[in-house]
Amino acid sequence: MFIEKFFMVVFFIPIAGVLLYIIFYPAESALFGKRWEFKNENLEASDEVVKYNRTVGIIALVLITIVFFILLFRGC
Repeated sequence: MFIEKFFMVVFFIPIAGVLLYIIFYPAESALFGKRWEFKNENLEASDEVVKYNRTVGIIALVLITIVFFILLFRGC
């Protein structure tokens, strides 16, 4: 029981960190893993991509947090 909760917390922290990075830096996260596709170094994400990344990050963080707390406190 304790081991399950421990691993849930350990795996939740990096996932939440990545989602927070996406929320606070949506332009940089939109280009993550895609910089090799472009020739020039002055890459700029469009406003739609920035808004999309921020929205998806917020929704995913809320859903993952809800699932985390449901699984953490089930059977208490």
